[in-house]
Amino acid sequence: MPTETNTMNKRRRKSTPHILVYLLPLTVFVMALLVMRLTGSCWQPENTTQTTAATGTAATSQSAATTAATTTASPVTTVSTSQTGTLPSESTAETSATTAEPTSGTTGVNPDSLSNAKQGWYYNPPDPLNQEKPAAIPAAVQKLISNYDVIWQKPLAGRKVVYLTMDEGYEYQNNTEQILNTAKLKGVPITFFITGSYLDKNPDKVQRMLEEGHLVANHTVNHPNLVTLAETDGGAAVIRELDDLAAEFRVQTGQDMPRLVRPPEGGYSERVLAYLTREGYRTVFWSFAYRDWLTDDQPDPQAAREKIIGQLHDGSVILLHAVSATNVQILPGLIDEIRSRGYDFALLDEIP
Repeated sequence: MPTETNTMNKRRRKSTPHILVYLLPLTVFVMALLVMRLTGSCWQPENTTQTTAATGTAATSQSAATTAATTTASPVTTVSTSQTGTLPSESTAETSATTAEPTSGTTGVNPDSLSNAKQGWYYNPPDPLNQEKPAAIPAAVQKLISNYDVIWQKPLAGRKVVYLTMDEGYEYQNNTEQILNTAKLKGVPITFFITGSYLDKNPDKVQRMLEEGHLVANHTVNHPNLVTLAETDGGAAVIRELDDLAAEFRVQTGQDMPRLVRPPEGGYSERVLAYLTREGYRTVFWSFAYRDWLTDDQPDPQAAREKIIGQLHDGSVILLHAVSATNVQILPGLIDEIRSRGYDFALLDEIP
């Protein structure tokens, strides 16, 4: 009969192979870690954001007595690694940072982070009048709009021009027909800003505008204040007001609507300007306008003519409302007088 000692020895011999099964992989793993540690190899996960500082090169200047070496460093650049997990070279990092598409007129700024404080477009008439001096806007407004694609007055090289523009929210007493007749007779191009309602109810007039060489641009589908719309429904709703009208315009006319937009009421904010610029729209304001839109309270024709001519200047964007009986009445003589002062009439899409 085997003793207790012999039995235990047999158990140890049987268990030894099982222990080796566990020890061998562990030994291999530890050795692999040591090799990686010694060689400096490491694993990096995919899509890791790295911050790298590009080191400058030493510049050596020689003098009669001493040699001085200076080193400069370029700004820190934030880049994303490729899917292989390798860090791009310094030149690649700099290229990635400088060629990224801006999200608005202010490079790299998301429009949603900008101010949506409501502003209304206005200008200061020239003083004195009748000197063909340009209008002026406050310095703060000029600084703001310089970041975005805004037109409000713009001379053209080699030409003395004015831009006659008319807003068309709705048709009133067939005024547009009379305006088009005058424009055809005088050979004058007009930029019309139409709403969705105007397009739906007056497709024949819109078609005539195009056939006779006028420009038809975007005044939104529903004529909302875009600042209020941005606040309540966001940037997508603002752009939808424009894109939906452009889409319907193409269905009705077979042509693409130029990406020129006049914000209803002249309402704007920096955020709205950024939305429009990001989507490729040029915002159009004006350097002349007057209170002509109240159909039951029209300005005196002679006073209206004097006001328009008094503020005339090279590159003037003249805003008139087509519902105005006064504008219909004075338009033929107004065109003649503007031309007598050496001006050509241009369309807004002629502006580079």
